Amino acid sequence: MSGVLVTTFYPIQNAATGGKRRVDALIQALQPDVFLLQPAPAHPDFPGRGYPLDLGRRRIGINWGMFNLYCPRNRRAARQTALEQKPAVLVNTSIWCHHVYAGLGIPRVLDAQNVDGRAIAERYGRHHPFTYRVRTVERRVVHESDLVFCCSELDAEHFAADYALPATKLRVAPNGIWLAEPGAEDPAAQEMARQLAGKHILFFMGKLDYAPNIEALAFLTNHLLPELECRRPGKFACVITGGPSLPDGIFHPHLHYAGQVPDVGPWMAMADICLAPIFSGSGTRLKILEYFAAGKTVVATAKAAEGIAAGHDRELVLAGKNDVASAVLQLADDPDRAKVLAERGRQLAEDAYSWERTAAIWREGLVPFLAK
Repeated sequence: MSGVLVTTFYPIQNAATGGKRRVDALIQALQPDVFLLQPAPAHPDFPGRGYPLDLGRRRIGINWGMFNLYCPRNRRAARQTALEQKPAVLVNTSIWCHHVYAGLGIPRVLDAQNVDGRAIAERYGRHHPFTYRVRTVERRVVHESDLVFCCSELDAEHFAADYALPATKLRVAPNGIWLAEPGAEDPAAQEMARQLAGKHILFFMGKLDYAPNIEALAFLTNHLLPELECRRPGKFACVITGGPSLPDGIFHPHLHYAGQVPDVGPWMAMADICLAPIFSGSGTRLKILEYFAAGKTVVATAKAAEGIAAGHDRELVLAGKNDVASAVLQLADDPDRAKVLAERGRQLAEDAYSWERTAAIWREGLVPFLAK
């Protein structure tokens, strides 16, 4: 038996991207009284089980893994797990996990990584049939859930505005980071640093088959790097990490793809400026928090910084699409200013965005269910 059954539609053992890191932090926060249900295989480090099918392994357009728990075999496995574990509360890490437990009489909590209806509306348009479908599901899920955790005050405002969700159902549990001390080494990172010696190194990381990140990569290769090369020939290089692979059509002679690295720390360490040119999506971007935690200077769009309590020219530089190159050049020419911003960003991450702080919010929010 377990007090909490956490369900995710994607496997989290390679916690290299934002959503997986949040679920990983959630599971750690709820130890030892937690059981994790995810696509097979079961997680090697957490108590749990894997359900049979993962549609997310074959992606066409969207991540079809979101419909994993609509498959009859997976649905049966999830409901059987809930009946065997007899949890006090079910914590679903997506709106697409909620329906499978209907009628079991067990309280359901949603840990919302995004306001999905808004993110899909940005991608496909507000009147697209898929947008309508997502908003319909999200509306039902948030109202049927006994509690909704969300990533920021902004997301809480969106849930309230879009679905008339009362404040009593909402708790803000911010995304966070683990504040690790520097020291990890990667020979491949050291070799690339030697190859790029004398250049200003820009850095971007992310889940590279995620639409907002694909859009960001296209911006880097089609706009930012060409403009920097025009204005300062041979002075800038951009290093990319993440997976599963670099999307087709993304190429520039000064873009260097390192792949899905085992530890992003050594790669961030070589960077002079870290970038978050995000123009769509929802939730808060873990990449910015991780840049801050690494003590790096950050240039981001306003969309990328949504929901993060960072100010322009205080902890980071905010720039519109046409101004990112100028922002990068100004910081490259003013290392003292860049250092101050990086120090403030690191302090903000330490003060407000540690997973330890968020863990306390998760645990406190679930106390009423576990106490019954």
